[in-house]
Amino acid sequence: MGIQVTPIPKLTDFAIPAITFGTAAAGVAKTVIRSDATIAGVGAQTSVDNTIARFNGTAGQLQGYTSGGPTISDTGVMVQSAKPAFSAILGGTLSNVTGGGTVYTVVWAGTEIFDIGGVFDGTSTFTAPVTGKYAFTVSLNGAESVHSSSFYILKVATTSTDYQVGGSWYGGYSGSYGVTVQMACLANMAAGNTATVTLMVNNTGGVGNICDLAVAGSHFMGWLVG
Repeated sequence: MGIQVTPIPKLTDFAIPAITFGTAAAGVAKTVIRSDATIAGVGAQTSVDNTIARFNGTAGQLQGYTSGGPTISDTGVMVQSAKPAFSAILGGTLSNVTGGGTVYTVVWAGTEIFDIGGVFDGTSTFTAPVTGKYAFTVSLNGAESVHSSSFYILKVATTSTDYQVGGSWYGGYSGSYGVTVQMACLANMAAGNTATVTLMVNNTGGVGNICDLAVAGSHFMGWLVG
């Protein structure tokens, strides 16, 4: 009687299962990795602590950030340090810019508080770096209105849409600043679209462009919402 001996398979004889990150069709089993698991050689390479991993659909792999990426602290606080945002104020008094119906594009005289992503040109124009929704706030402190029927129109003028408010400009006399106008808006912008601030004051008394804008109380701010 012969004895048949079955050899013990080597580890290399077994197929190595593939681990795929992504979606699967209905009924198809997926391999998952527990959040507390450690697997040698598997990970998203990054030099930023607490960064959020993202998926590269072209290469089919997880990837991290080398700088500026969003992070989540151990207590759950999210920081997006590279999210586009800016804040600008007037560098000095702007004299006789409007009043006789002239539409004046506000020049912020290169005075920026901050500019994340280089989205503001330091003078008057914001440029959207990516398509999305952008929030803007504007405040202008003005003077010189010699007629009780004087009115204003304040706009955030974007490439596709103008957002505006209006009302009475009466309250400031002969160099006395006392008219503060403000507005906020949420604008839908495509990458490359621009936004500026314009002001039109019409003194119905017919005295021309005598309206000034003061540094105190004047600003232009904007940021990407999403």
